[in-house]
Amino acid sequence: MKASRALILLLVLSVAGNVYLGVRARKAEERAKRAEARSIEPVYQRMLLSEDEIAELKAAGLTNPVEQLRSDLAAHSSLIPFHGEVGGTMGFYDRNGVVLLPGRYVYAPADDGHILAHTILSYDVSPGGKIEWRLLDAHLD
Repeated sequence: MKASRALILLLVLSVAGNVYLGVRARKAEERAKRAEARSIEPVYQRMLLSEDEIAELKAAGLTNPVEQLRSDLAAHSSLIPFHGEVGGTMGFYDRNGVVLLPGRYVYAPADDGHILAHTILSYDVSPGGKIEWRLLDAHLD
């Protein structure tokens, strides 16, 4: 009799454990799907500037701040503190990877086709729309 109760208890605990693990696994899969969906968001969603920051940039002379910042950065490969390898030239080629952050900061990946660098930059916009960049940190991947 005690053996059958123990067996039933073991069976109930096993089923409960499997249900619990199944729920956890489903939730983990849902989180992974949400993260994957966010990682392939359109470019315009990689912009975390507030409406006030965009208005300030427009007041400083940028007509399309998001595009102008990305384009201007692409022209400043001299900010990258690493040299290309195997004949490659380091540059800010992945415009989709550039993330415009609040406070006039930018994350921008740089590469030469062989190696990847992660950079954090800041910028100022002078009246007339002139953008000045400063490299704050860089790390080779």
